Amino acid sequence: MHRFVKTTALGLGLAIGATATAATAGDFDGFYLGGYASGDFFTNPNTYGFGAQAGYLYEFTPGGYAGFEADAYFPSGSANIYTGAARLGYDFGSPFMAYAKIGAGADQTGTRLWTIGGGGQYDIGNGASLRLGMDRYQDFAGGAADYVAKAGINYTF
Repeated sequence: MHRFVKTTALGLGLAIGATATAATAGDFDGFYLGGYASGDFFTNPNTYGFGAQAGYLYEFTPGGYAGFEADAYFPSGSANIYTGAARLGYDFGSPFMAYAKIGAGADQTGTRLWTIGGGGQYDIGNGASLRLGMDRYQDFAGGAADYVAKAGINYTF
């Protein structure tokens, strides 16, 4: 089941990126702030939450972005999670950017964890972009991982 969901999400992201045909690329470089709603559909019962992210992306080559991101995730019924991550993206010459990120952090109880994630971001203009992705959180000591789907909006300055 987990492999199916991850494969489907990756396939949809790549398909959207490949079919994006707008005449101009998105403008994703600079400082950004954003918020999101989330769902962890792999737990029983399912967990919902919200969060916020802030970061910076630098366009190091036409369409290629590198940067960092800080994230605060507030799931219902679980410990809050705070992470920092390196982020890479590519905009395919369109307003769509696929991205991946990897980082580490801790929850509010002090448990250290690492995270990896990916998704897509679509520039809707005037600095705003819609974002859809999935992050995986894993305790450094092992145990079950949490897969959290996130949908939100970013504003780039």
